[in-house]
Amino acid sequence: MKCSRRKFLGLASCVLGTGFLPGCLSSAKDDGSYSVALLGDTHYDSPDTKFYHADYTHSTSKGRYEAHLKEHIRNAEMWKERMPALIRASASCVTSDTAFILQMGDLIQGDCGNPATHRRMLNDAFALIKGAYGGKLPLVTVAGNHDIRGDIPEDGALAAFDAWQPSQMSRELGVSVTKTTFAFRHGPDVFLVVDFNEPRPNLELVKSLLKANEDVRYTFLISHGPTIPNCHSRWFLLGSPKRDAARRELRSLLAARNTIALAGHTHCLEFYDCVFPEGRITQFVANSVWVVPEWKSIIIREEGKELYGNQAAIKKVKENSRTGAQISLRQLADEYRPFIRDYLFAGAAGHYRLEVSDRRVAVTFYGGDSCKPTRTFLLRGNA
Repeated sequence: MKCSRRKFLGLASCVLGTGFLPGCLSSAKDDGSYSVALLGDTHYDSPDTKFYHADYTHSTSKGRYEAHLKEHIRNAEMWKERMPALIRASASCVTSDTAFILQMGDLIQGDCGNPATHRRMLNDAFALIKGAYGGKLPLVTVAGNHDIRGDIPEDGALAAFDAWQPSQMSRELGVSVTKTTFAFRHGPDVFLVVDFNEPRPNLELVKSLLKANEDVRYTFLISHGPTIPNCHSRWFLLGSPKRDAARRELRSLLAARNTIALAGHTHCLEFYDCVFPEGRITQFVANSVWVVPEWKSIIIREEGKELYGNQAAIKKVKENSRTGAQISLRQLADEYRPFIRDYLFAGAAGHYRLEVSDRRVAVTFYGGDSCKPTRTFLLRGNA
């Protein structure tokens, strides 16, 4: 039997243990095409607001605690019917070429008050979602802020996640994952999974993973927080003012790789296509938090490159004493605006299908629990 060069290289890399999914190209065609079931934030929770949160009582501030209680009520209502229906719909859209499930962080709500309950919440969410797809497809998840969220360090949420995620991803991917930032390969492509929670983004580690995976067709960067900021806040990958130099260095490296960035976190649907001097970054931000029933349809708030940064705040970020960084969101928007070629910001919630081939990369959005495509976003190639 003849074996194409791409398929041979893929099989060889699998044997060498460099991070291909179990089965390597078994779910991809000879041209390296495959699909991925994609979910945004899920904020898994129980319809019983006390089920995971009974011990969540020692808040650092009354206002913060009360705000979190409102989120528990939101999740309880959402997880009664809408979220299970959304996940069932995503599972029903799986086809023979679906390689794995990718969940963009904030798998759970967190706010458990003790590490044992936090681990149980992670396990329950993972089992429920993986089981909905039949239990065989690998499920990959990236660190979100809620995945590590307690109220005080003694909650143990961070330590619980740091022990849970690498172990779980090692089992799912069939390779050794030791950190919350890691890379794996599927077919001719690399997926670089980055923990965006400050101060954890390790630029040197990301650079080393990029260098170790130069012989790829597409580079996908997977981060809960967006890589290209929407300039509504500074809560994105390397968004801290004191890390402006690192942010620009990473942006340059990713552009040189013509990276496709996938993210969540904002609870909106966002699309960016950017051309920098070094190359191209195309970003898609997915949302599955189906809080607003009407978000089964796409409700566009901003569309067109001329509207990028339109909502950026004018106030300055506090100056960092060590670096002297002092950049307002408006200045941040001005920094990125010359490179924006396409932009969309919308209210929408649902599930997604990432389609990857030599010819193109596209994300199809399915609104809410629909099994009919709502809109397709072309990230690379031809329609």
